Amino acid sequence: MIDVELQGLLERAHSAIQEEDVDILNEMLPRIQGLADSGNPYFREVVGAAALEIEKDYPKAYRYLKLAADARIPSAQRGLGHMVALGLGVEKDLEMAEALFRKAADAGDPFAKYNLANMYLQGFGVPESEEKGTRLLEEASNAGLAAASAQLADMKGAIDDYKGARGILEKIVPDGEIPPLSAKNFSAMCYHGLGGPVDKIRALGGTLKSVELGDRDGIDSSRTIAAELTVVEIEEAIVWSKVDDWAEAFLACARDR
Repeated sequence: MIDVELQGLLERAHSAIQEEDVDILNEMLPRIQGLADSGNPYFREVVGAAALEIEKDYPKAYRYLKLAADARIPSAQRGLGHMVALGLGVEKDLEMAEALFRKAADAGDPFAKYNLANMYLQGFGVPESEEKGTRLLEEASNAGLAAASAQLADMKGAIDDYKGARGILEKIVPDGEIPPLSAKNFSAMCYHGLGGPVDKIRALGGTLKSVELGDRDGIDSSRTIAAELTVVEIEEAIVWSKVDDWAEAFLACARDR
């Protein structure tokens, strides 16, 4: 168990690592390092994750993640599995990676489930199994991991299961933790009525989100779809796709037409 104040520190540290906010992380690091060196396994995991993701200090990352993994911290088991799967600063060992991912996945870690799923889907160090890989992807998706949801949607789209793909993407496109192509694919399904009724508001929302995610061609598609909508409908698309901060100019053009 960990008290509320330390839990808050952990959450801020993990957020800083995820966002690669080095300045904030460096402010916290002396205290985090002290807690790790005093034997706290949760902060050993943070120090290891920072060394792996930010500092690229693989010997340090391995040392701290190994200590935390031995203490059964799932995120540390997953991080250590990532290192041995790719041979980052250590000898590549796919058997060990699978075992570490499995331990973390069994403890409920969605990222470990995602990593393990792709090992099975690709036959990477384990016997290839679409059934096992898909099941793990579904578990990771249901746990809220957008990358797993996007991959699962791509797999469903590839076999023309547009209803399944569209249902998944509708839940995750607005938050934008996906490749721009996923947002563009969702837009196309909505525009052409694949997997459900035609929905040009969602179609516009998908293209606008793809632009925000870096799709340079998405603005032309957005203009084409917007030309078929009223200003009120365009506003609905902007709100749904959560791109209202930058889309005011786009909306102004629609109002002036």
